[in-house]
This record gives sequence, structure tokens and C-alpha cells, in this order.
Amino acid sequence: MELANNADVALAAVVHALLLAVIYPSYDRTQSALQISLSHERIAASMKKPNDNRAMGEMESLCEQYGDRLPGNPEDLWVWCLDQTRDDLLSLLAFAAAHSVNAVETKQSGDRKSALAHADQLGCALAVDMCGWFEPTAESYFSHINRQSIEAVVAEVRGKDFAYGIASMKKAEATSYGEKAVRNSNWLPAAVRIDGMDRDAEPLSEAAE
Repeated sequence: MELANNADVALAAVVHALLLAVIYPSYDRTQSALQISLSHERIAASMKKPNDNRAMGEMESLCEQYGDRLPGNPEDLWVWCLDQTRDDLLSLLAFAAAHSVNAVETKQSGDRKSALAHADQLGCALAVDMCGWFEPTAESYFSHINRQSIEAVVAEVRGKDFAYGIASMKKAEATSYGEKAVRNSNWLPAAVRIDGMDRDAEPLSEAAE
């Protein structure tokens, strides 16, 4: 009851519990009396070039910034949290919560439909512009799909006439053609679109071309 009536201490306690999991993963989390757990989906191992991913790079930079501020000894974290302002704790809460987001859809994620739908709702609430985080280039996207799929994408963005003949091109030529065709169109692959906010790209006009 005392904690329920003290929002400031409750905020510090929640942040303390979450940071133990995010910043000190090898530390004994039972140091917190709160039975709060946080799972962190680490996807870098599944990526060919994680260092080229803008979002991961900025997240790493943020981790370094907070890491420089937080105490090196996790046993000192509780007192440190109590000394922070509410705004600082809210920023740390957002930082920790971000680590727990899992919006990755896989072949085995059929039982996570509700969670994935909520990920889209979360993206809408944040007004995420995925075009600022992902660009479909030859390397990042078109080299990973077949020529028929590249032709379908170009037809969607530029029209069927512009896409004609891609299926008969060599793969390297087709991927380069696909990259140039969708550049500046705001088109995104379905896997990185946010349902409820992203709109399909309109075919480019002659002026836009």
C-alpha cells in the first residue's frame, strides 16, 4: 500500500528492476524485490551486416551514453535511482522498455499475432517513419528476392511498362534497376511497413521521374 501511494519511489523501483536486466544482464536480478522481468530479443546475430543498421547503431550509442552515467557497480544502482529526477527516470524507463520490444515476424511467430498487431499500434503511436530507418537498395533488399519479385515491385511503383523485361535481366542488373526505380518513392517492403500508418507508394509521375 505504501508503494502504491508513492509514485516517485515506485518509478525508481521499476526503473531499477529493468536496468538490472538491460545494463547488468549477468547480475543477480533478485536484488530487486519487484518481480518484474524483461526479455531482450537480440537480432544482431541473424543479420549479415548489423553494423550497417542505423537503428542498431543509434541504440548502441544511446546505451553508451547511459552506460557512462550509470554506476559501474549494480549494487549502487538503487541509491542512484532514488537520487534521479522524475524526468530522468522516465527517460530511463523508455530506454529500458525499448529493449523489450519484439516486432520481428518469423515463420514461428504465428502464436504472436496479437503481439505483432500491438507492435504496429505502438509504431503508429510513435509516428514512426520507416523510410527514415530503412531504404530498399540492391544490397539491403533487391539482392535477396528473385527477378520476378523485383519486377512486381517496380511495376507497383513505376507501372508495368517501366518494369517490363526485368525478369530476363541478369540478377545484378535487375537488383540495380530495382534500386534506382524505387529511389525517392517512399516504397517499403511489406516486412517493414507499419499497418495502419504506412501507405502504398503511388506510381511516380513523369515530373517525379
